[in-house]
Amino acid sequence: MRKIWISKSGVALAIAIVLSAIVFACGSETIVEVTREVQVTVEVEKEVIKEVEIAVETEVEVEVEVTREVAVEVVVTATAEAYGAGAGAETLAAATAVVEAPTSQSGKLVVVSPEIGAGWFTSSPYDDYTSDKYGVADPIIYADPAPVPQRGTFNPAISIANGWKVAEDGRSITFNIRDGVQFHHGWGELTAEDVAWSFNDALREGNTNGRSGFVGEYQGSWEAVDDNTVIMHVKEGATLSPVWLLETSNVWRNTLTATSKRAIDELGKETGGRKIGQGPFMMIEGEADNFIEFEAVTEHYRKVPAIEAMRMVAIPEPATRVAAFVNGEVHISVMSAQFVLEATGQVDGSRVQPLGEGQTLHIYMGGNFWQTSDPVDPSTEFPREGWQPDAEHPWISDPNDPASMERGNKFRRALSMAVDRAAINEVIGQGLYPPHYTFTGFTSNDPLWKPEWEVPFDPEGARALMAEAGVPEGFRIPVWLTPDSGSLPFDIAEAAVLQWAANLNLNVEIDATAYSGNRPKLIGRTIDIPLYHHMNLGYFDEPKGRLMTAAKGGANRGIELPNDILEKTYWANLVETDAQKRIENNILLTDWLAETSLVMSMVRQSQLYAVSPEVAEWMPYTETFGTFNGADTVVLR
Repeated sequence: MRKIWISKSGVALAIAIVLSAIVFACGSETIVEVTREVQVTVEVEKEVIKEVEIAVETEVEVEVEVTREVAVEVVVTATAEAYGAGAGAETLAAATAVVEAPTSQSGKLVVVSPEIGAGWFTSSPYDDYTSDKYGVADPIIYADPAPVPQRGTFNPAISIANGWKVAEDGRSITFNIRDGVQFHHGWGELTAEDVAWSFNDALREGNTNGRSGFVGEYQGSWEAVDDNTVIMHVKEGATLSPVWLLETSNVWRNTLTATSKRAIDELGKETGGRKIGQGPFMMIEGEADNFIEFEAVTEHYRKVPAIEAMRMVAIPEPATRVAAFVNGEVHISVMSAQFVLEATGQVDGSRVQPLGEGQTLHIYMGGNFWQTSDPVDPSTEFPREGWQPDAEHPWISDPNDPASMERGNKFRRALSMAVDRAAINEVIGQGLYPPHYTFTGFTSNDPLWKPEWEVPFDPEGARALMAEAGVPEGFRIPVWLTPDSGSLPFDIAEAAVLQWAANLNLNVEIDATAYSGNRPKLIGRTIDIPLYHHMNLGYFDEPKGRLMTAAKGGANRGIELPNDILEKTYWANLVETDAQKRIENNILLTDWLAETSLVMSMVRQSQLYAVSPEVAEWMPYTETFGTFNGADTVVLR
């Protein structure tokens, strides 16, 4: 674990170092503006702006044409039916689809990832086997292609599950499994037995699969009826999620999916050190945090790639990613705003591609575990070990003690008011990371926005609140900033917490432990310090709050909301079929979070990718957090 102590005396230097490290691409004549407010339908208009530069020495006017893409956003409200979650909903496509293969496959795509984790080297659902965005393991549901940030329609004609029916009572879903889906490396045809075994294994008690905590809230046992039919039974005491279809698809994050039971039985869960999937690319070899080699298949139920191979390389350092891109060593690389503009500014014909539905970056006030019982798992023990509402943890409150709540609300509000979000956007985000204020995804551009949700930058007012809370200047506050996640720019959170030191005279201790190192504290609910994490924007009516409940899984944000609030918001939305009512419940949750300041929202972002001019075609799809995807649509020059 790396710890960085920041005191008042050193903060000016620390901030100077953070800001001076940023590279500006001011000389480029093309400005890329990426705007992502909500998961919506987007129409793109071209706006050409004339700017005039005056060459003073020669007094000659030089007219520079700057092209900006301006996103014109249309608010879309989803419904339970749109998610495919309504009781009795049914769809079916042809059991086989005709896939037109390219006349030839040529070229090798090289893609950068900040890291290559251990999940790539196992086929064990119990451990960490999930679908992926590179095309090795497909989820069982796929959506039609659609321009980012739109989501395509869930389409059984291009899915492993070529049909599904929700029971009239909503207690089960029956899936039809497509014929002819082949596992890689000769492990035969995928069957309903593979699907049932894989999901049951991932949901087994004690699993370490990062996705099981989400769908495990409502998914019970999976039952294979025959080779082409599998039934998912809703867990006893739970309700089928309104977003079950989303959470089983490619446009969500990685999700549970099917691997070859026979391969596991014969080779063991590591399956020879490579992931056994059924997607358009098969994994050939690799090494954790180094590289993976993929080979395109020549026949596939959904899509046959136009390229013949792909290589993923792990490059954690941003400056090294820029150099690799500029030198032509890689085709596509994820980068934060300042680096992506620097890189593409040096390569003629390159471009910036935003991915994801948009995500928001937050500091969560870890240790506020206020839930007292879990209706899904009554055996869950409360109170949590991380709940320490004492003088050493002034950001943690006791909801049963009004004085404790008042002190905690004031101190948490002070921390939020001490952060200049506009400056972070301007200096670090290059104008591409606008200020953000809500956990639930509502933005100031939304018709449902409330002005009281915005947190003003007011250092003087913040100091006054901190004094009222009884927290002295010089108080030591630890905070965990994950350093190794491509979707969590370290410099954004670092700049925010350094302002706690500068504006509140706090001694800030930055814990830069890798995510995997502190993840057990999230799973065990033992974490008791503020922590850095993100949240997707999502639809207005999606059930919000799951990550702040006692639901099992490592994605918890170090917070559990009190039962009475969950009953009115998240739990209510899990069973509410009226989209408008779900929106009202999410507004109620947003109001309550604004009062308690449990989540310090900072900015929102899309994941940005530098794309080489060698990439002639690429149609990625919208998924939750903007992970690289759509390699099967790439055509290289």
